[in-house]
Amino acid sequence: MTAGVVALVVTVATGAGVGLLLRDQSGTATPQPGVTISHSLAPETVVVTDAEIDDLLTRHTEGLTRGDAERFLSIFDPADKQLLQRQRRVFENLRKVPLSEAGYRVLRRSGRSEDSFGRGVTFTQDVSFVHRFAGIDLRPVSEWYRWTLEKKSADAPLRVTAVGGAPPPTLSSSSPSKTMYYPGPWDIWPDITVVRAGAGVVLARPEHAALARRVAPIVEQATAHHSAYWKRHGEHQDLVPQGYLVALVAGKDQLGKLFRTSEATEAGVSIGMPSAAVGSDDVVVGGTRVVLDTTSSFFSSTDGIGTLTRHELAHSLVSALDRSSGLSFLGGRPHWIDEGFAEYLANKHAPVTSGLRYPEGRAYLAGQRSRPFTGELPHNDIWAGGDLTDAHYFMGELIMRFTADRYGDRRLVQAVTAAYQQDNDDLAEPAFYDALGVDKADFERQWAAYVRQQLT
Repeated sequence: MTAGVVALVVTVATGAGVGLLLRDQSGTATPQPGVTISHSLAPETVVVTDAEIDDLLTRHTEGLTRGDAERFLSIFDPADKQLLQRQRRVFENLRKVPLSEAGYRVLRRSGRSEDSFGRGVTFTQDVSFVHRFAGIDLRPVSEWYRWTLEKKSADAPLRVTAVGGAPPPTLSSSSPSKTMYYPGPWDIWPDITVVRAGAGVVLARPEHAALARRVAPIVEQATAHHSAYWKRHGEHQDLVPQGYLVALVAGKDQLGKLFRTSEATEAGVSIGMPSAAVGSDDVVVGGTRVVLDTTSSFFSSTDGIGTLTRHELAHSLVSALDRSSGLSFLGGRPHWIDEGFAEYLANKHAPVTSGLRYPEGRAYLAGQRSRPFTGELPHNDIWAGGDLTDAHYFMGELIMRFTADRYGDRRLVQAVTAAYQQDNDDLAEPAFYDALGVDKADFERQWAAYVRQQLT
């Protein structure tokens, strides 16, 4: 028995006729009532009952938690050998990762699940894989699958004939993924290498096992650094993870197709996953998944890997503080808050002149980029424009360095926390200034002078 899944808590949804509360990527709760058949049925009627779907979920969950591959696979069409092979791979991969909780819950259904003329029925059923990584996730989180179900006749068994990712309830510009946290590496990798990184883990394909062993100590050190910083200067200690899940991929295509399905341009990403905990709880983000692109320039040196890792883990560090609903009429929470704080934690241990983006900052100040430095805080609408991306990331770091120098790290953390805890993103920037007891004009003027002093 693989040690990672010895003590799983079974979480099976029973009764698809009971309304479920699903949390989409904006954190909005959406009631999803199931379908309950209550009218009289002719003998030849083909109908799928809630009990049949519950039976699929129960067998699938029990197979995983007991290490019983045949029970896990018993819900799938036995004639589809490729489907069975893929799902056996999913089972074997999941048995290797350190889950403390795992199970399947019913979500929304679409299509014809009843036929009065005795014809078979085929429809889709969305299912959430509710799981929790020990020491990593603050709350259980969920990955959404879309199962295609088929029942060929009234007395035929209900089978799963296809598995894919379920789409979000609504697509948004802030969360453009076409699937809800699908696919996980267990879904698409032929095998998984699991390397411990303190309380966290690094996941990689077998061909990247050596690199995963190289990255793991860096992840462990970054985790210890961020935890110590937050313990000294932050509040809400119960919302700080003990460790993080980091997955390694090669290239932007893979980066955009792990825990999401979207176009990727970044070198790494921290993906916040909503809490799937049952009951009243004010924790919105239950955990994060950090994905790093090993083909990015950061992986050309150990220092670069460290910088990228510390940056992404900084996003994960504060993710549980986030109360944003995504509401904004002014472009969202300023990137200089999100990215600036991550850059600050990534680089604060070293002189500002040693940063990888320092030359871009100097070129920006010298007027050698497409826009001149005006002393204004960088706006979201031009944050990633043309040749200014690196310069703006560096400006974000300098905003945080200035704040820490002028007000101290405790006040900086209070300001960042205040910004993150605003439901309306348009209130995040004012909350940042209010926590410091300064207005925007004075802050901007003092920061601009600081930039010129640091880069001249």
